[in-house]
Amino acid sequence: MRTRRWILAAAAMTLVVGACSSSSSKATSTTQRSSSASTHATTTTAATTTTAAVTGAQWPTYYGTSARPGVAADGPSSASAAKKQWESPALDGELYAQPVLVGERVIMATENDTVYSLNAADGAIVWQTHLGSPVAGKSLPCGNIDPVGITSTPVVDVAAGRVYAAGMIQPTQNVLFDLDLATGKLIGSTVVDVQGSDPATQSQRSALTLSAGKVYVPFGGRFGDCGTYHGRVVSVPVTAAGLGTPAPYTLPTQNQGGFWSPSGASTAADGSLFLTSGNSSSSGAFDYGDSVVRLTADLKLTDSFTPANWKALNQGDLDLGTTSPVLLPDNRVFQVGKEGIGYLLDAQHLGGIGGALQAANVCGTSSAFGAVAHDGDTMFVPCLNALVQVKVSGDSFTTGWRMTLNTPGPPIVAGGAVWTVTTGSGDLVAIDAAAGTSSAVLHIGDVPSRFTSLAAGGGHVVVGANRKVLAFGG
Repeated sequence: MRTRRWILAAAAMTLVVGACSSSSSKATSTTQRSSSASTHATTTTAATTTTAAVTGAQWPTYYGTSARPGVAADGPSSASAAKKQWESPALDGELYAQPVLVGERVIMATENDTVYSLNAADGAIVWQTHLGSPVAGKSLPCGNIDPVGITSTPVVDVAAGRVYAAGMIQPTQNVLFDLDLATGKLIGSTVVDVQGSDPATQSQRSALTLSAGKVYVPFGGRFGDCGTYHGRVVSVPVTAAGLGTPAPYTLPTQNQGGFWSPSGASTAADGSLFLTSGNSSSSGAFDYGDSVVRLTADLKLTDSFTPANWKALNQGDLDLGTTSPVLLPDNRVFQVGKEGIGYLLDAQHLGGIGGALQAANVCGTSSAFGAVAHDGDTMFVPCLNALVQVKVSGDSFTTGWRMTLNTPGPPIVAGGAVWTVTTGSGDLVAIDAAAGTSSAVLHIGDVPSRFTSLAAGGGHVVVGANRKVLAFGG
């Protein structure tokens, strides 16, 4: 994951830490000291706050479910008629996370370590909780985010009414926070930097996963691949009483091999986790760099796939793990990375070194970054210069339509359309999923990352841009 000139660097930003609300009602503030981490959380809640509903839009995690399909049944009714429905007030930091939708609420996290709950009807701030002070990017040995706060997408336990978010706070530690969904009150927190990890070089970009009573927190390296880091996953048991003791899995690489794609782990029906690592530093012994791995719910490695040219991928900084594994019907798994080669795998036996069912070029001379959405056996792959349709049948796949776009972010599927943000131009684009023709182009403004992505539900798509959250619908 070393410096590549096609990756967009995030601009430095000014911190805005004051309480803000679009409601004219008097706001109340409460402050709580967490006993399990050195954080100081301040919650600002509008006086008219009501309990968050559990009916309506349901997109409680990155790409909708822990299987990461990226499909919503209740998106805009007409992509061609889509227009902006609302725009939130300016939030207090850059927005790298994907929005999360739960009932009548939109949950969004910022790089200023603040979690917001917005009214899904008009974007008004319902509550906001500032969890700590972010870490200045210039204080870290490498990276392209400044400051570093909450970069990954939170996850909501709808039944329990909890929001889980992981953020970097001073003094340079990664912390998992447990918040009340209705009020934003901090329930608890725990440090998730495990023994042997260096939070200055270990980055937490990948989305959180909630499965089998645990929250899984993946780690990779920072932009520039400085220092020592490994692909790690930390599991934290979660109950009504709070957060349990973190337990880690560390990929046995010589160095590097991080889990850093924004969509995080993809979870199978049996609770096992699929993740893909980036390049490792090894040019000799195999060490699971550039590999699809399957872990049990208690983080035991059970299976893996690695391209036969893994040494060349390592040496060329051609991470396989720029996207996460796609879990398809009929026990098929798809993976694509910087090299632009797609691999179709058997989920029951991933294939070891070189054992893919099929390997073929998907992105031409380009690379894939972000996340791949799929509707059944049809996938939509974000290459650097185009969005590509890929169809799977049995043990093989073929490419379909290809739409040239300016650095498309991770796509989603809603209302018969594929939606993506052209992160190079700041446009929201809707494409007919079957024909590959343009349905809508709506300008949203500057976004901080080529990984900017959307959520969908309740008749609209929701995205962050210019430190605001915007909703569009037909």
